[in-house]
Amino acid sequence: MSQKILSITEINEYIRSILDGDRLLSGVAVRGEISNYKQYPSGHHYFTLKDEGGALKCVMFKGNAVRLRFKPQNGMKILAFGRVSVYS
Repeated sequence: MSQKILSITEINEYIRSILDGDRLLSGVAVRGEISNYKQYPSGHHYFTLKDEGGALKCVMFKGNAVRLRFKPQNGMKILAFGRVSVYS
């Protein structure tokens, strides 16, 4: 049995192509609680969005973050809009 050996980059690119091609995941609304919130000097905001059954690692890039009308905080329950992808 011959098995193809993939690099991490190849796996991430493959997963991203699947996620980016999914219409549901390209414009999704998700409800959850913010945890591990951190704003970096770059202006990007990194946080985990969680509920009782799971968690998603999230990033809000500076271009979107500058339009926020509130300061995100741990424990805050939010409705987030975005897309699901993977960073390679």
